[in-house]
Amino acid sequence: MSKKIKKDEPIAPDQALSKAEAFVTKHKKAFIIAILAIFAFVGFNAFNEDATEKKENTEAEAAIANIEATWQGMQPQAALDSFLEIIDLYNGTNAANKAHFYAGIIYSQQENYEEAINHLSKYNGSDKIIAPKAKQLLGNCYSQIEDYDNAIRLILEAASLANNVAVTPACWRDVAAMYEAQGKNDKAMNLYKKIKDEYPYSPVANEAKVKLNAAK
Repeated sequence: MSKKIKKDEPIAPDQALSKAEAFVTKHKKAFIIAILAIFAFVGFNAFNEDATEKKENTEAEAAIANIEATWQGMQPQAALDSFLEIIDLYNGTNAANKAHFYAGIIYSQQENYEEAINHLSKYNGSDKIIAPKAKQLLGNCYSQIEDYDNAIRLILEAASLANNVAVTPACWRDVAAMYEAQGKNDKAMNLYKKIKDEYPYSPVANEAKVKLNAAK
């Protein structure tokens, strides 16, 4: 049964993601995505709202914040049910947008990749960390159903959107692994070389060096 959403509890929306996202790829049995940033509240309510819309958005933000604050202590299915409830009750709000993202994470953990793709495709973000991470996860979900064309396209888009050490080299590593799975070793090695050359101090740089040395 879903956790009931209480709108009058203290709000602490900064603990949502540190343990929530554990996504294992087909080609590397290791965790490849770690979202360690506070979800930014930006840009979604910059239009003129009437009183009813403002009230709904305030209620929606309180609801999502309460679930974010308790997510780590909840059973995954209970958390998922709560996020789906927010989507149903507050469709079109910033809170529902975030709930699509969270639902996508949980569905990917449950290996329900079709539903993960459904929700992650509906998430809309523009920051340099969370938005590209969501796109990277979406691409990896496509890889799990062996739709490598969409997977590679989305993850390369995520790398370009982020353009930073926190996200870009990990995206290139994911795409390189997909190229290897397809037997496109030249393309894979090119990406590993980009990681080594452009992000030599990234968390995945050593992995890229190992791959390059093994190919010699």
